[in-house]
Amino acid sequence: MSNPSNYPTQITPHFSYRELTRSETARRHGVANIPSQADLTNIAYTANQLEKVRAYLNDKYQKPIAIIVTSCFRSERVNKLVGGSPTSAHRFGLAADCDATGFTSRAFAKEIIEMRDKGLIAFDQLILEFPERGDGAWVHLGFKKDGKGQRNQILTATKRNGKTVYLQGLQGG
Repeated sequence: MSNPSNYPTQITPHFSYRELTRSETARRHGVANIPSQADLTNIAYTANQLEKVRAYLNDKYQKPIAIIVTSCFRSERVNKLVGGSPTSAHRFGLAADCDATGFTSRAFAKEIIEMRDKGLIAFDQLILEFPERGDGAWVHLGFKKDGKGQRNQILTATKRNGKTVYLQGLQGG
């Protein structure tokens, strides 16, 4: 494990180390959620992509719009505790579950897709997570290491008979 006291407080101008490594699950279980140096490099890549989204929205709407990250990096233990896939991009700091102030999750997802269509961002996966929850929905924005081989895959995650299923494209509502 790396020593987080050696890590920068701010990863980018608008995203902090604490915000991108915070985990309520880790806190509740008393588990450390500390990235390796390689993971920290990935977290910085993800934060820089989020900065692009933030700048795009700020410019487009001519007002400050914040991106709120609810989950980015998950240590192996934390990822297991939340039931995440062992290959989850969160495991390596290459994904952010997030929303933007003043936007529904669906509208936020559409803005990121618009950026992709304009060649302003590439992502591995954009998943609209649980739109049936209304304000409890969020956008998962995942990347490949070093931005190479991005699939630009768009999915919607929803519950069917108690199980999470992934549908192609933005679905529902």
